[in-house]
Amino acid sequence: MTPSVASVANVGTIVKKFITWIAIGFAGALLPILICHGADSLPPTHSLQTVPTYAGFSEINPFKNHFIIVGDTQSTSLWEFWRERNDKDRKLIVDEIAKREPAFVIHLGDLTTRGASNKHWQQFDDIHRTFRQKQIPYFPILGNHDLYGKNEKALGYYFGRFPYLNQKRWYSFTWIKIGVILVDSNFSDLTEGENEQQKRWYIDELERFEKDEKIDDVIVCCHEPPFTNSRVVRPNKKVETFFANPFLECTKTRFFFSGHSHAYERFQVRGKFFIVSGGGGGPRHRVNINPFKRPYNDLFPGPELRSLHFCETELQDSTLFYRVLSLEPDGKFRVIDQVESLNQPLKKRNL
Repeated sequence: MTPSVASVANVGTIVKKFITWIAIGFAGALLPILICHGADSLPPTHSLQTVPTYAGFSEINPFKNHFIIVGDTQSTSLWEFWRERNDKDRKLIVDEIAKREPAFVIHLGDLTTRGASNKHWQQFDDIHRTFRQKQIPYFPILGNHDLYGKNEKALGYYFGRFPYLNQKRWYSFTWIKIGVILVDSNFSDLTEGENEQQKRWYIDELERFEKDEKIDDVIVCCHEPPFTNSRVVRPNKKVETFFANPFLECTKTRFFFSGHSHAYERFQVRGKFFIVSGGGGGPRHRVNINPFKRPYNDLFPGPELRSLHFCETELQDSTLFYRVLSLEPDGKFRVIDQVESLNQPLKKRNL
């Protein structure tokens, strides 16, 4: 039986409507993504709102005797659907740091998930609103996530918020009797000349603090660790060669802090402490705890998967005391590790 012209036309109309409905649905799903992508693609100078800036060197309170170190506060990427998301925990950590009102905060890198994303920086600004209200000085170093995307855009967002860094990717400052050196471990994103320049500068700063009679202790901060038992990221051998080895040769150096591994680890070499602290809210990494198979002797007796945390360092009577505050399941913070510089871990001490 041959179909009539009218029936064929009706079928064609139905097919056209079906295709149209699909197209409208696809466009509706795609449009928000395109709009969002377009917003992230705007360079910093074209942002629709003023970029928030944070307090710097001039706002350091010389009468406070403690500062805080935190690392890897980036959120979990949407593509990493199998990894944990710690958005609520990250907010609790940032709020607790602000509540303690330290002299300043050092961030060990990976402030955001994608450094070239305006949206991700806005999320960073949202949870750090209290930092700006209280004018808590903020001293970051660049992590690998902070350079994801186009470097020019990422650095524009980064330096726009921390203008007191004067476009410097590595820098130093002093606080009371402590010298602090912050270095950039993104070697592949630096030219050969820039890498050589940083190496020379770093050695010069170590020597300068070593000769300065007003400086008793030196702390070095870097994103990627020279030592880690992480099952996700590897220790950075260039960091060990360029930064850790010179650090070990100086008499005033005490703590070498790094992040990148989303865990907490504590190593000791020649009486100096190497601390891995990447517990600011990024998806946690498991570490190798088998004493016969792990490459480095971790002095912290923790489980494979360690808690989110931050570190607090206090100066008492010319001695540095350091402790780690863990975010517990009940939302409270508990000290899980503490150390006195150049001595064994403290068993009991009120800091």
